[in-house]
Amino acid sequence: MMAIIFAKKSERLKDKHNKIICNETMINRISRILYETGLFDKITLFTKNFSLQCKYCDVLYDHTNGVLINSILYCIKNFKEFFAVGGDMPLIDHDIIKELIDNYNKNTVSVLNHNYYEPLFSIYNYKIYDKMENYINSGGSSVKKFMELNNISYIKKDTIKLKSVNYYDDLIFVNKYLNCI
Repeated sequence: MMAIIFAKKSERLKDKHNKIICNETMINRISRILYETGLFDKITLFTKNFSLQCKYCDVLYDHTNGVLINSILYCIKNFKEFFAVGGDMPLIDHDIIKELIDNYNKNTVSVLNHNYYEPLFSIYNYKIYDKMENYINSGGSSVKKFMELNNISYIKKDTIKLKSVNYYDDLIFVNKYLNCI
C-alpha cells in the first residue's frame, strides 16, 4: 500500500510544513515516521505548495481545483488505494498507523477521533470513487460530511496523536509534548 501525505499551503501558520519539530521539518518528520514503519511500498507528498520538499518521499504537485475532497478524489482515481495522512500531524506513530491498517478490510476506513472523522488519517480505495464524485457534483465539499453521509467505517480512537498543527501555539505544544523544548 502507498501512503500519501496531503499538504496544502497554510493560511493560519505560514509555511507550517517546514516548521521545525525535534530538529527536523514537520514534513520530514511525518514522512520519516511513515518510512520507518516499513508498512508502505511508496510514500508520496501531494501538495499545492510547489516549494515544499520531502526527504523520505516523492513529491507530486496537486493541480486540482478546489478543496481537500477534490485532491482525495484525484488520488483515488489515479492510485486506487492509499493511506492518507495530514502533512500537519507530527504526533503520528507506528502503533496508530498499524492499528488503522489492521482494521482495513478493503473498504474505506477512517479514525473517529473525539467524535469527528479524520479524513487525513484514513485509508481510501476505488470502491468509494463514484459516491464521492456524485457528492462533489451535487455541490458537496466536506470530506467529513461525506464520510458521515456514507457511513464510512471507522475505528474509535480519542488520541492526541492525530493533533494537527495549525497555529504557532500548536507548534510549541507539539515540541513540548515530544520533549524537544
